[in-house]
Amino acid sequence: MAPRRSIGIALFVLLAGLLSACETTNKILKADPAPDSGFLEGPERMAENRARAPFNRMWADPSFSAANYATLFVAPVNIDHVLEENRWARTNLRQFRIEKDLASIAVDFREKVIEEFEESDDNRLKVVEMPGDDTAILELAITELVPGKAFIGAVGVASWGAPLPIGIPAGAVASFADDGWMAIEGRVRDAKSGEVLAMFADREKGKTRILDLEAATWYGHARESMQDWAEQLVRLANTPKDVQVDDSPAFELMPW
Repeated sequence: MAPRRSIGIALFVLLAGLLSACETTNKILKADPAPDSGFLEGPERMAENRARAPFNRMWADPSFSAANYATLFVAPVNIDHVLEENRWARTNLRQFRIEKDLASIAVDFREKVIEEFEESDDNRLKVVEMPGDDTAILELAITELVPGKAFIGAVGVASWGAPLPIGIPAGAVASFADDGWMAIEGRVRDAKSGEVLAMFADREKGKTRILDLEAATWYGHARESMQDWAEQLVRLANTPKDVQVDDSPAFELMPW
């Protein structure tokens, strides 16, 4: 066999292995679904549907299509249904100002979603300041916001190296508890009738990196998650129902 061909085959096998490992790693490192917060009515209707949406759970009226709307109103992000923090969250060093953090992150989240819709070349929905008869209303709620333990997260990457049998570095497991996380719930409502057309819920933890610069900030993980959610919402609003919108990766090679 020619050396060039052998190298090509080896690279193909390596790439296939990396893709398979990434899928396995993503399933293991992703956050579990958050409990219902009370923001959504009838959350029991939601279920996982990875063939369409990247969220933990979702539901959509069979007759709903974003193509039936010309404009979008993004409501102020709700923070009245934040679930009671667990013991880890309550002992976090940032806990003394969590309410101010929540208010700030909520404003940033709304601005990020609006920005993504306005600047995306693939978006056809015009973002409006006041809903009209042809408007879909997007209502979002932050249901969990746990800041990362920055000083621990910064040194947690030092123990990377010893691979586990499934190919995940041991240091990643040690740093799980140091990652912050964020959970959201959302719904799409018809502006004219007030009818809820779709609902979703998702939770994301800080991404795992070999060198985690995001861990050097309290809410770097939340801002990443908000960016991912904004991009996903744009794709969902501008693609047919049979198009899969992929989940964000739980593992990143780059440190930023």
